[in-house]
Amino acid sequence: METRSPARSAILWTVAVGLSLGLNVVLFDLMPRLIDKRGSRRLECEPCIEMVNIVRIKHPEPRARREEKREEPKVNETPKKVSPKKMVYANRPVRQTMDLPFEINPKLPPVPCAVSVPPMKTVSLGAPDAPVLKGSYEMGEIDHPLTTLARVPPVYPMKARRMGIEGWVKVRFIVNEQGRVEDIRIVESRPEKVFDEAVIRCVSIWRFTPGTVDGIPVKTWVKTTVQFDLQKEKG
Repeated sequence: METRSPARSAILWTVAVGLSLGLNVVLFDLMPRLIDKRGSRRLECEPCIEMVNIVRIKHPEPRARREEKREEPKVNETPKKVSPKKMVYANRPVRQTMDLPFEINPKLPPVPCAVSVPPMKTVSLGAPDAPVLKGSYEMGEIDHPLTTLARVPPVYPMKARRMGIEGWVKVRFIVNEQGRVEDIRIVESRPEKVFDEAVIRCVSIWRFTPGTVDGIPVKTWVKTTVQFDLQKEKG
């Protein structure tokens, strides 16, 4: 086998390195040029975009306005006084006078200016036809018997219910002109004072049609008996 000398191998390595360096330089030089050529071709193919400038044109003023501006204000001229507007309110009536362009016919018969007014009829309270009203009336003195509009039963006292106490209460009261109950009076009760309060409470909220005398509402005395029965309460 042949053995290469060190000088020959060094020369070969020097030549190889030089060739590689030259090849790299050629490649680095050619690549940018190739890229520029392709880019320039693409740019040449793209359409050109023109810039557009927008300008706003001011419209000329009309001739009348120009003349108004040119007119100079007069120095000696005093400003006109503006009279305030008169406000007309709807609540205040507006009076208007009218002059009618005609004359009265003299051939018409005369008409008296005064108009006779018939005398007014007066009615005295003491006339025989007028009814004389009293302060209150009994059931037999009114035109029609009273009609009950609302009548609530009394509440059975709890103490009397527990003890089994039964009884009754006679009560007398006035039905006024509005049909309400007033002036309640206990006439008699059995047993005494056991059911009185319950009767007064329930009777005070009763309502009736008011009694009338000759069609006029009057106060009417009413008398009734309220029973307290345990069997009715249970039923």
